[in-house]
Amino acid sequence: MSPEEIQQIFFAECEESLAAAEAGLAACRAGTHDADTVNAVFRAVHSIKGGAGAFGYGALQAYTHTFETLLSDVREGLVAIESDLVDLLLRALDTLADHVEAAREGGEAPADAALIAEMERAMAANAGGAAPAAVHAEPEPEPEPEPAASSGDDIGLDLDALLDDLTAAFDTPATKPEEAKRWQVHLRPRAGAMRNGSEPLLMLREIAGLGGDCLHCDVSQVPPLDTFDVSQGYLGWTYAMPADITEEAVRDIFDFIGDDCALAIGENEDIPPVEIVRTAPPPKPEPIVVPTAPAAVAAAASPMPAPAAAEPAAVSALGTKPEPAEKAAAPAPPAAGQSIRIDLFKLDRLIDLVGELVIAQAMLVQRLDGAGISATEELGLLESLTRDIQESAMSIRAQPIASVFSRVPRILRDLAASTGKHVKLEVIGETTELDKTVIERLGEPLTHLIRNAVDHGIESAEDRIAAGKSPEGTLTLSAEHRSGRIVISIADDGAGINRERVLAKAVEKGIVGPEQQMSAEEIDNLIFAPGFSTAQVVSNISGRGVGMDVVRQNVKDLGGRITIDSVPGKGTAFVLTLPLTLAISDGMIVDVGDQTLVVPLAHVVESLRPADGDVQGLGSSRQMLNVRGRFIPVISLGEALGTATGATTPEEGVLIVVDTESAGQAALLVDNICDQRQFVIKSLATNFRPVEGVAGATILGDGRVALIVDVDGLVACALPAQDRAAHERQAA
Repeated sequence: MSPEEIQQIFFAECEESLAAAEAGLAACRAGTHDADTVNAVFRAVHSIKGGAGAFGYGALQAYTHTFETLLSDVREGLVAIESDLVDLLLRALDTLADHVEAAREGGEAPADAALIAEMERAMAANAGGAAPAAVHAEPEPEPEPEPAASSGDDIGLDLDALLDDLTAAFDTPATKPEEAKRWQVHLRPRAGAMRNGSEPLLMLREIAGLGGDCLHCDVSQVPPLDTFDVSQGYLGWTYAMPADITEEAVRDIFDFIGDDCALAIGENEDIPPVEIVRTAPPPKPEPIVVPTAPAAVAAAASPMPAPAAAEPAAVSALGTKPEPAEKAAAPAPPAAGQSIRIDLFKLDRLIDLVGELVIAQAMLVQRLDGAGISATEELGLLESLTRDIQESAMSIRAQPIASVFSRVPRILRDLAASTGKHVKLEVIGETTELDKTVIERLGEPLTHLIRNAVDHGIESAEDRIAAGKSPEGTLTLSAEHRSGRIVISIADDGAGINRERVLAKAVEKGIVGPEQQMSAEEIDNLIFAPGFSTAQVVSNISGRGVGMDVVRQNVKDLGGRITIDSVPGKGTAFVLTLPLTLAISDGMIVDVGDQTLVVPLAHVVESLRPADGDVQGLGSSRQMLNVRGRFIPVISLGEALGTATGATTPEEGVLIVVDTESAGQAALLVDNICDQRQFVIKSLATNFRPVEGVAGATILGDGRVALIVDVDGLVACALPAQDRAAHERQAA
């Protein structure tokens, strides 16, 4: 993915963030807001600031930093949400939208000094104990009217004046006292300088980076506009180089271009002359022979060659004879790597139709089975074709995760400049493919995790040397397919999570009680709490307590989970477990009491009916299943989801052994296993509301709605941390 495409993704995310912030501020104005509303506005502005810093939009980043600082005070209750403040925030949001548009179009950033001062006065008034009404400020002066644009009939293009301006822009007077000690280099890119991805402007910047000053830009060879050829090189430059810069250093800049850039060195030398390369005109197209309709039909209908007497009938409409059949029938060879750009809406529509086809196929199977009609062969063929169509449609949306990983080097360079920490990047599995929708929504959480790893996880060079580590940190990104899901790991070799500091900060923030006993895993998960941060100083990188909250929410919206594996002194790894696609998957349909549920097949290891002695008690309420000498906990699916009836003991039902990322293996107790089919995932949060332990819903073949079990979440909730530790020790 090119940098331009990555920037377009960033600007699309900016539009979404601006829309979310506007909706939140509208709720604040209507008085229907709550803490989550303010947090959502804050997260939106914070996300824009993070992307602006990654792409080098300094004006946008600086303005957004002030904006989010005010929102941080609002979120913490330091500034009251009143009508005057909401008006200020809305005006600030409008200016933020102008900043984003200016960054997108490459234009000049809007004037924001007065608005920044107004926001700073609002924060200063709060710090001094003044009333929130102090957010009022003098109105921003009216901008001077711009001169009227010329009419469309008068272009007003003065080529001579344009060349004079260009010469003046590059010509600099030799007023420096050390000029006599300098030497000169003269250059002129030729027609081939743009081949193979070369960019002459970058070479000029390299010369300037060595300390060269442009003394003169030669525009004397620029031809009249009607004979101008954009593929030629007409401009030449003369640079004065410092005495300590060698000639080899300058020639190295143009080494890979070769003869495509004329170069001369010395004060008495002139800028190399223009060398015009004449390009051959394109060949004239051959006349197209179009046979008449009767002749074409006759040729297509006749299996044998036409007799010689019938040849005059195959005369073209232009009065010429067609080419021989051997030449006319030779098809053009297909171009290698052909592709076509498809609007995403059309692709989403195709995926939706494939989902409806899966549902219709399941309904047909259900109807025929209910009617007692045997059509095993036909139904098998239909199911095979449906699955092939579904897999083909999904493969169209599949993209390698390298498009997300490609942003990371730029982020690390920016972080190295701001933190002074140099980090080596290791990437594993960048060719792993997953759904485009998942990829597009991975950018923001991945950015937050990387910034968190560099700022909080990896130590400074001095601390790493003192700990016996390399002064350069290491960040490892990996992606792999595992059991029908994709597992992404972001691991650093830093100091690990300081659990004592995290717990103390959580107690200070009131997130947990001072007497509450917590396991190491529960302490690690405190960093996902809204507003939690252990940073000592608020900066452009961290300190707001919003990044990890955004990560957990975005991963949860994708139907995935995030876990932490931290070892003090060794480093921390964040593991994201996500579905390969958000549309269609395979599942096991089970009965639990009066409910029909779907268990995703990606989690299922095996199903079994326990024999005598396979199930043993652990404590007063826990049952453990012996699976080939390894004990795993038994969880009643009915009890976990609140179903009133169903099997209460393993002997009465069926046990489904499932594998989870956070809690290892567990055995789900169900009444019966009905079928195994593909199912179309429908978001429960979009159509109803989020439900703990439920990943979504689907439509069965008989038209009923069945809930899809969130296996990871359900096992994590039904199995407390201490029980998990106990059963892991017993399994070991």
